[in-house]
Amino acid sequence: MHFTEGQYVSWEVRGSVTTVQLTVVTAHRIAYRHTDDYVDAVESTLYRSLAESTADWRPATAEESAAFKARFRPAPENWN
Repeated sequence: MHFTEGQYVSWEVRGSVTTVQLTVVTAHRIAYRHTDDYVDAVESTLYRSLAESTADWRPATAEESAAFKARFRPAPENWN
């Protein structure tokens, strides 16, 4: 799947859906932020490709994207 910066993607975790916004997309790394502005990333490694790491990712639905935008609070605003 082709990903772009700014895109919202979702994946299922234990019966619920996680939605994030992609912030950096390169050939070997994808960084993303959660609604609390926590940033995480997946990278290709010697043992696992980026395609394998993101195999269960899909574009977020309009409802999932809207929910992310409604809950998003950038740091330090969310440090309460």
